[in-house]
Amino acid sequence: MRQEAETNRREFLTKASATAGVLGLTAAAGCTDDEADDTDDTGADVADELGEQLPTYEFLNNAESYNPPRHDAINLMANQFNELGLDTDVEVLEWGTLFNRVDVEYDYDFSLWHTFFTIDPVLELSSTMHSENTDPGEGNFAGYENPDADELMDQYLVEPDEERRIELVHDLQRTLMDDLPQMPVIDMPFLAVFNNEVVDNWEPDLPLGYNSYWTMINLEMQNGEDTLVGYWPEALDTMNPLGHNDENKHTYNFDIMYDSVVRLDNEGEINTDVSLATDFERVDEATMEYTIRDHTFHDGEDLTVEDVAFSYNYITENEVPLYSVQANFIEEAEVVDDETVRIHMPEDNPLGPFNLLVGTQIPILPEHRWADRDEPSEASVDEPVGSGPLQFDYWDRGAELGLSRFDDHFAPVDFEQRIWRIIPEASTVWENLREGDLSYETFGRIDRQLDENQDLDQITVLADPATSFWHCTPNQRTEGLDDPEVRKAAFNAIPRTAIVDQILFGVPDTGFNVVSSAFGPLHTEDVTEYEEDIEVGIQRLQDAGYVFDEEGMAHHPPE
Repeated sequence: MRQEAETNRREFLTKASATAGVLGLTAAAGCTDDEADDTDDTGADVADELGEQLPTYEFLNNAESYNPPRHDAINLMANQFNELGLDTDVEVLEWGTLFNRVDVEYDYDFSLWHTFFTIDPVLELSSTMHSENTDPGEGNFAGYENPDADELMDQYLVEPDEERRIELVHDLQRTLMDDLPQMPVIDMPFLAVFNNEVVDNWEPDLPLGYNSYWTMINLEMQNGEDTLVGYWPEALDTMNPLGHNDENKHTYNFDIMYDSVVRLDNEGEINTDVSLATDFERVDEATMEYTIRDHTFHDGEDLTVEDVAFSYNYITENEVPLYSVQANFIEEAEVVDDETVRIHMPEDNPLGPFNLLVGTQIPILPEHRWADRDEPSEASVDEPVGSGPLQFDYWDRGAELGLSRFDDHFAPVDFEQRIWRIIPEASTVWENLREGDLSYETFGRIDRQLDENQDLDQITVLADPATSFWHCTPNQRTEGLDDPEVRKAAFNAIPRTAIVDQILFGVPDTGFNVVSSAFGPLHTEDVTEYEEDIEVGIQRLQDAGYVFDEEGMAHHPPE
């Protein structure tokens, strides 16, 4: 491994100052203790003739105040990419702008994304990795196209046999880890960080961790407290449950305000005791039937089977982008009688895990409030009305959201009110959490504040294997990044161990696969793994035909 004096032979350019200590981290990144003592000057061979240099790449970064660890990790990774020979600058953006550049406009070169909790790995991957979703805003911001991966995802979604689905998703993982459209940097855990003098009994579920419906209905307030107070670092954008962009700040709220026909418990099983449906049956390969309990919406109107059928048909017919994946598997919903509804799937495209991928996802809407809206994803909603355990109280845009307990719910919460405050600064969050003015650390940051406060008597920290991970995603629309060997070399250069140990305080595990072990049998460890070593990456580029100049920058071979 090259030492710091040699690694600094080229100035690292950023549009914002690199975090203090990044160069020190870079010197040790990817090295064992023995390797760090090796002073041999290795690196790329300087070519006599050079072709065109690979372009300068922009690595988009969030502001340090928004997510300090990710900010630091991106600066470190960009520095390593420069040492690899990829000319890389960092551009720091406000979160909303950053999200749109990557996830909507696809206007970026490198991103470090935290893919949060999803209920099934292929549900997420079919959005972000399928060749049909490469147009702006459709989900595949990597620009990855592979017919073999498409076929595996398509087969998985229609396969009714669980064992066969496991085989398919294992093959998919091997395909993706060979191509590396996403580089799994860190396996992030579910974290519950809370003031135990205010609230206790935190139980996660598979898709949303400790911010889930199951978590909220099982919380136990302490010492007579009746208000649960959380936060988010930036403001909510909308109160439209069909009009958001699937960011967690929206999902965590709408998931508890709107019922779906079925819900999962903390074992990942359908639990009809806490679901709108008291029973369900797969009538045939392409038909699900649900028995709907007596219930009401927050405005006092009865929730009927007509509302359930309406919700499925309305979301499908109006092509709501948020539920585009689910809509592919909904042909029609029909009312059978006053307590039974049937959901018909396309005969040529039935969905195997329908309850998991659709039944837990589609929100049940009041027909009397939505039927006259022609563009539901664009609708302006001031006071959302659902039927979940929490109902809308007030929204002070940019400051806080207030939800109150819906006493008529079949799975009531143990608190009178939940307040979400907008608090950008981590230090302010922890000051409030220590004093009990915040009940819990909603965002799940792993940072110095967590490390310094987790041993306080009033603070409890719980960590469980999660379905989420940090992944570095190159934009394959950019020259060079469409080459799998360049992507693999970049992954060799990412100092995953240093990021875990020195930026994330040893809490998470390093990533090696796009599907987490939290998915149980759907996960496999039988995938291609990549060393953390810049020299391995440089050699990989040279083996692929790239050549290097005196500054260590990679070029195409001369023509």
